Amino acid sequence: MAELVAGGKGVIEAILRRRSLAPRKLVAPGPDASQLELLISAAAAAPDHGRLHPVRFVQIADAGRATLAQLFRQAASQMEPQAGPELADREAEKAHHAPCLLAVVARIDDANPVAPAHEQWISVGAAVQNVLLAAEDLGFRAMIVSGRKVQSRLLQAAFAPTGSEHLVGFVAIGTPTAEPSPRDRHPGSLAHWSGT
Repeated sequence: MAELVAGGKGVIEAILRRRSLAPRKLVAPGPDASQLELLISAAAAAPDHGRLHPVRFVQIADAGRATLAQLFRQAASQMEPQAGPELADREAEKAHHAPCLLAVVARIDDANPVAPAHEQWISVGAAVQNVLLAAEDLGFRAMIVSGRKVQSRLLQAAFAPTGSEHLVGFVAIGTPTAEPSPRDRHPGSLAHWSGT
């Protein structure tokens, strides 16, 4: 990781210090209604060519966790039938991790003449990153999780029922019970092009 400038503050520091923390290590309290509104506002500030708003977030209510667990269980069995009930049980348990769970749903218009699909996907990723950074700025930790299960027909039908929508994954947000382990990051890649 690049060394931070002495006394550095703000966006660059927040980006370079951001670390994901597993949802099982996130506990209450999660963001309240006003904080959640800030997170969604941060998502909406992502680059968005054509102002298509290609992402929406769905908060999983506490009352919906048991249903989500059942969907996770069924999706795991559907996607990896050879894995057996142990995997299905582990996947079901994940529906109960973290006090705040947001489904991330992309709405991609493949036929848009102004903003091609790849630009819309970039907007979706930028929106998710903004949510992760804003959550940390509010004192929480967060992580985006997906896995093969999000590709299942069951979960896609539950969260992305139209043909132009895609369930991308879930953002888990909460108060950390531990700090993420430090790890080296790839320094990034920068090349120079002179026209040949």
